[in-house]
Amino acid sequence: MEIQANIEYKMYDVPHNSGQRAIADIIENDVVNQLIEQGGIAPKSVRTIEDVTFKGVLVDVKTRDIGREFSMPNLISVDRLSKNRNTEIAYLFIDYVVNPVDGETAQIVNIEYRPIESIDWHHLSIQNLGLGQLQLVKTDKGINYFEGTKDDWFFELKLQMGNFYERQIRKFESLRKKL
Repeated sequence: MEIQANIEYKMYDVPHNSGQRAIADIIENDVVNQLIEQGGIAPKSVRTIEDVTFKGVLVDVKTRDIGREFSMPNLISVDRLSKNRNTEIAYLFIDYVVNPVDGETAQIVNIEYRPIESIDWHHLSIQNLGLGQLQLVKTDKGINYFEGTKDDWFFELKLQMGNFYERQIRKFESLRKKL
């Protein structure tokens, strides 16, 4: 799906000294509104996977400030993801930079649409939040494509979840012994 072709590479006015989250909210809200204007459907609740449903795909818009050293967005709870295996879930990654001179404008520099199962596991990590949160990592040179089927990708998710839970068990057993 060529969803990124539908999005304007805009310059955004942002409040002086805005934090990364405030800037991301401005850009993400505008991108979602652009997609809704093009036939996308807004979610019915705030506790949904998607920011917008576009042509039957749940699309979550994620921004990355490429001028910052640390910008690794959380994607989705692994529990929620595994329960929605048969749902089409995709990410619209929006890379932007903040004007280093005035800090009052942000510019979109790249937009990439990726179905979740197309993201190579070298760029993903399960982090300790709730039952495990899938996080995008190691993206400074782009996001490689997973070479396998959707079934292969979800099999790897199951293996990664098992490894994550084993590490959590060892960590908490160690903490319990220290009591």
